[in-house]
Amino acid sequence: MNHTRIPRRAARLLPPVLGLLAANLLAVAAAVSLLAFWHSRQQLALLDGFCTALVARAPQSADAVYALAKEGNFAAPGTPGVLSALGYRPGDFADGTGALYAAAAAGFGVGAALFAAALLAVHRRADRQRRQLIALLDAARSGRPLPLLDRPDAPSEGSAAQLGDEIEKTVTQLTLTREAAVKARDRFAQNLADIAHQLKTPLTALGLAAQQAGPTVHRAMAPQLDRLTRLEESLLLLARLDAGTLPLRAEPADLFTLLTLAADNLQPLADRAGVTLAVAEQGAVTVRADPDWTMEALLNLMKNCVEHAPAGSTVHCTYRQNPLYAQVVIQDRGAGFAPADLPHLFERFYRGQNARPDSTGIGLAIAKELLERQKALLTAGNAPEGGGRFEVRFYG
Repeated sequence: MNHTRIPRRAARLLPPVLGLLAANLLAVAAAVSLLAFWHSRQQLALLDGFCTALVARAPQSADAVYALAKEGNFAAPGTPGVLSALGYRPGDFADGTGALYAAAAAGFGVGAALFAAALLAVHRRADRQRRQLIALLDAARSGRPLPLLDRPDAPSEGSAAQLGDEIEKTVTQLTLTREAAVKARDRFAQNLADIAHQLKTPLTALGLAAQQAGPTVHRAMAPQLDRLTRLEESLLLLARLDAGTLPLRAEPADLFTLLTLAADNLQPLADRAGVTLAVAEQGAVTVRADPDWTMEALLNLMKNCVEHAPAGSTVHCTYRQNPLYAQVVIQDRGAGFAPADLPHLFERFYRGQNARPDSTGIGLAIAKELLERQKALLTAGNAPEGGGRFEVRFYG
C-alpha cells in the first residue's frame, strides 16, 4: 500500500514539560537564594560599619559594643529604636540591593518564559498529532494513500501516539477490506453482465424459432420469453449499478408526472389483474432526481403492489412535501408482507412467502438501489388498514 510521509518530529510530550518546569523552578529558587544571601551580607556590612564608626567616635563605648555583640541581646524586631527616632527608614539601608532584586526578577522572568515555551511546545505537538489523525481518517474515507504518523523514539510516548497507532492499524485493515470488497463487487458485476449477455443470444434465437413454429407455439412461449427478457434486462441493470457505470443525472422532476408515467406503463398489467391504479394529484412537488430511472424505480414499486392486490381493488399513489423532504406513498389492499419477509424485501433474488411464481426477486432491489443513489430513502411495511405499503422520501 502506498503512503505519503508526514515530516517526523523527534520532540516528545512529557520530557519537555518536566524539563522546562524544572528549569523554571531552579531559576526562581536560585534567584531567591541569591537575594537572601546578599541581603544578609548587606545587613552585616551596614551593622559592622555602624559599630566601627561608633567605636572610632567614642572609644569609651568599645567595651559596651563588644559585650552587646557577644551576648546578642538586641532589641526585638519592630521595636522603635535610636535610628527610627532619628528618622531613618529601611530603604535608607538598601544601597546595592536593587541589582539583586533585578536579578531575581530576571530569573523569574526567564523561568516563566521557559514554562510558557514548554506549554507552547506541548500544544503544538498535540495539535500536530490531532491534524495527523484527521488526515489519516480523511485519507481512509476518500480512498487516498494513507499518511504515515510520527513515530516517537520512546515506546512509552503517551496515549495520543498509542491511539494514533491503533487508529492507523484499524484504518489500514478497513482499507484492505474495502479494497477486497470493491474487487469482489466488480467481479460480481462483471459476472452478471456476462450472464446477461449470454442470455441475449439464445433468447433471440428462441423468439425467432417460436415465430417460425406458428402462432400457437408463439403465444404459448411468449410469457416465458418475456420473463427471460425482463430477467436479462434486470441483470444488466444490476451489473451497471454495481460497476458504477449507470449515469444518474440530477434535475428538477415533478412527482405527479413521474407517478403518472409509471402508472401508464403499468396499465396493461393492471388491466389484466383487474386492479385500478389511482394517482391523486396534490399540487406541484418537485424533486432533484433522474426522471427516467426514478420513474423506473416507482414503476417497480407499483408493479409489486399490482401483483399482490386483489382483483377489483385499487392501488393508491399519493405524494406530499414538508420542510424536510418530499414523500411518495404507494399502497395496495392485499394481504401485506409476512413479518418474516420484511427484513429481506430489498435483498437481491429474495422471494417472499407471497411471491408470484414468475417473480425473480430483483425488482425491489433495483428500486432501492436507484433511489438511494439519489439521496432518497425507501422503506416498506404493512398499512394499518391492511395491505403492503412503500414509502419514498426524497431529501435532495
